[in-house]
Amino acid sequence: MNELLTGFRTVLSGEYPRLLLSGLGLTLAVSVCALLVSVVAGTLLGAVRVLRVPLLGALGNAYVEVVRGIPLIVLLSVVYYGLPALGVTLEGFPAAVLALGLYSAAYTSEIVRGGLGSVPEGQAQAARSLGLTRVQALRFVVLPQAWRVALPALGNEFISLILGSSLASAVTLQELFSQGRYITNATYRQFEVYAVLALVYFLLTFALTRLVRLLERRLSRGVTLPDRRVI
Repeated sequence: MNELLTGFRTVLSGEYPRLLLSGLGLTLAVSVCALLVSVVAGTLLGAVRVLRVPLLGALGNAYVEVVRGIPLIVLLSVVYYGLPALGVTLEGFPAAVLALGLYSAAYTSEIVRGGLGSVPEGQAQAARSLGLTRVQALRFVVLPQAWRVALPALGNEFISLILGSSLASAVTLQELFSQGRYITNATYRQFEVYAVLALVYFLLTFALTRLVRLLERRLSRGVTLPDRRVI
């Protein structure tokens, strides 16, 4: 037990806490930026799939099926190590953001598609009767209501992005897990380091889970969601 306590004191002393905080900040930065990419790309994908836009809808469906069938670590490797063969070279941070965002977009599109399907069909019909085009009805009437339904699930996707960001060390990004490995190599305290990392990830995701559930309860007050598709 004394040896274990000594190990934790070693890991949590000197420059190591600063390195862990630096890695945590980078993890959050990558996750937030990837979430923005995911929301934009996922919303577009979900919209074209619901609208059944010729060609674009089929491409959107194909994209979702392909990306969901590829491990995230493979997509990270393709973006960071594979794109230079095509003349596109990215640093670790943008490569991680792009790969995580594109990977998450496939799942976000499903969230958006489900949110659109929860909006009563009469909302779109009323918008069309007022002279709005199909796209305008989707943008100004249907999507705002769909996002209200989709936000809790999007919060869960953000948590998944944070956990998935631990793979960003594969593209030389010094995020939380990568800093933990550096401390392990410096101290030879594998159990203590990974126990601290597990605790940090748990506390972070636990706090976000509580926030997501609070948001879900507030958004669901007085809202009844009919089982009907839109548009």
